Amino acid sequence: MQTMERAPVSLSILRKDGDVKRGDKISTFTSYLPNWRGHGGRHPTHSSVEFDRQLDKISLWIEEWNHEQRCQLIEALLRRSNHQQFQFLYTVMQPHQHRDFMYTAQKQFPETEFTPVSTHTTREVKRRVQLHREDNYYRVKSAYFHMDDEVKEQNKVIRRVRLPEILQDNHIIIHKNDTSISFGTKSIASLPKLCSVPKKRSNKSIRKYKLLQASKEELYNGPANDRFVDMPIKRHIQDERLTQSVPVFSTSSRADKSAMSSTKPGSTAKFTESKPDSDQIFDLSTNASTVVHWYTDLWTDVKRNEFLHKLILKLDPRQHYFISSFMLVRRHRDFLTLLPEKIVLCILNILDPKELCKCAEVSKSWYSLAHNNKLWKWKCDAVNIKVTIPTDPVWKKVYRDNVILERNWHHGTYRTVDMKGNSAPWEEAVGVEAVIFDRNILVSGSQDKTVKIWDIKTGRCAHTFEGHQGGVWCLSFFTPNLILSGSHDGTIKIWNVKERKMARSILAHDGPIWAMVRHGKILVSVSQDKTAKVWDISRCLLLKTLTGHNKPIFAVDMNEDGTLVITGSADRTVKIWDVETGEVKKTIWVSSTTSVMAVSYHKGFIAAGYDNVVCLHRETGKLIKTFNEHEKRVESVQLKIEDPEKITGAIISSGQGGLVKIWNTKMPQSIQTYKLSKEGGSVKSIKFDELRIVGGLKDRIRILDFQAPNSD
Repeated sequence: MQTMERAPVSLSILRKDGDVKRGDKISTFTSYLPNWRGHGGRHPTHSSVEFDRQLDKISLWIEEWNHEQRCQLIEALLRRSNHQQFQFLYTVMQPHQHRDFMYTAQKQFPETEFTPVSTHTTREVKRRVQLHREDNYYRVKSAYFHMDDEVKEQNKVIRRVRLPEILQDNHIIIHKNDTSISFGTKSIASLPKLCSVPKKRSNKSIRKYKLLQASKEELYNGPANDRFVDMPIKRHIQDERLTQSVPVFSTSSRADKSAMSSTKPGSTAKFTESKPDSDQIFDLSTNASTVVHWYTDLWTDVKRNEFLHKLILKLDPRQHYFISSFMLVRRHRDFLTLLPEKIVLCILNILDPKELCKCAEVSKSWYSLAHNNKLWKWKCDAVNIKVTIPTDPVWKKVYRDNVILERNWHHGTYRTVDMKGNSAPWEEAVGVEAVIFDRNILVSGSQDKTVKIWDIKTGRCAHTFEGHQGGVWCLSFFTPNLILSGSHDGTIKIWNVKERKMARSILAHDGPIWAMVRHGKILVSVSQDKTAKVWDISRCLLLKTLTGHNKPIFAVDMNEDGTLVITGSADRTVKIWDVETGEVKKTIWVSSTTSVMAVSYHKGFIAAGYDNVVCLHRETGKLIKTFNEHEKRVESVQLKIEDPEKITGAIISSGQGGLVKIWNTKMPQSIQTYKLSKEGGSVKSIKFDELRIVGGLKDRIRILDFQAPNSD
């Protein structure tokens, strides 16, 4: 809010028209008076002088307009204001919302109803006094405005006859040759020419008689108000001819088309053309359009605020009440609740999730709209949801859990869950050689010749399958209820989880089965016997035997459509096989010294682990990058490519050092390192998905869970 300028005021002999006689002696002193002259917040320039001329003209026009016309102009200006002006007016008009102001204004203008406007503060006061049973005194009812029309209706002047207040005799002056009553020298009401006064009456009865004879219409149509800020008229205004006017803006212009229009289409609330007389300087409708044009098209925010500051000083309490009421309607109008829900959701969908959470803090209505399940479903469709989606999802919770999950992966935040068996072999520290899991269960195979089923949510062992004659080195899901296991005894067994029994047993290889992979009904197993066998597991039928490696095969994987098989062998090579023909399509020499212990294929790229190195190759055999931060042999690798063209993705590797490392395919250094085994034991098998990392240790299964607690 701008402060009053301390302006020098000159004492001079003024003519009736406000001009100063040339040659008169002038004495000057400094006083605190409002200064109408404005420079737009800057030092005087050509532009500021023009702004000053415009303010002077507006000062004269305001004097000529009545209450209704002023309110129409104020409404037109407010509809063209931006946040800067609203912020200024919110602060300036606060005192005019107080009930003391309403009471004082009511006494000064009894023809206007100054009803206190309901605000959050008044409602809270009423609630507190009712709560403490203190509401035992009379309270004026507040008005609760919803629409602009209600504000304009409240601010209409009620035409009723009223007699001016008659003060004590020594304060009233009745001029013999004039038709006005004054307090000292200040006129308060213009009266018609009085009739002859009967003789032999007291002064008091004479005054009362004259007032009763006053015309009702003239009492009502007196001056709009005294000048709240009495500004000297500048010479450049006095010198202008009375017939001269500012440039006329045609009714087809943007300013004139909408300047004086009301909120509803077709409304006729406009400035009315008043009949020209000797005291009128400018045409009223043209002047109002000119003010709107200056305000809208020519003035900056600084000049607008300065103009509003000075305009408020020129207005009377009736217009102050109109501005404060109009601003309250603007301030508390909930535009979202006035629109259909479909349109509201489309508007809110433009906002990002953080902005939606801010909107939910505005009110109960906004909270309900910002938590709309359909709206958050749209937000979830726009991103890659990695968390588990329940049957009847609350989509905001799904989105929140997904954000927390991504943040936890980025910062390496997780909770550790350990699973231990209750049987004797676990207590004898028999190592876990293979782990697989889905959303509900986790399956482990170990050197104690058992296959265990775990509840992944509670960490409890649900069932233990026994039947192998050697350690279980590899596992795979066939269906949610059928588990495939490959053992050191050379057999493949199918276990029924639901019925808790063995369904099938296949004598598959002449040596230990080290790894296997499934795609659809096709299962590929690799063994110490240097072969890879392709099975139709639905019929337990051998389709092909892939021969070509001259040493044991330790790792196997398949591509996304199941047409290619990738094997890693102790002969230091990785071979790519065609499943349909059984022929080798490509041989990649990965290592020059040691066996290839792990392979993983995804979207045309192959990650292989040998010795303490992880390498990334294209399907064509071209080496992309090597990663060599492991201190001991790498035994498990899993690859996930996000963008094959940019070669962006992640690799998770583990080995005998007990470390789990996450690599970005674009960076030579690991981005996260987790010590899965504090004792430094070997991690024989590792699997991960979007939610967790699961590794098999010497005597337990350890889960690193990255999702939000209780998100399942």
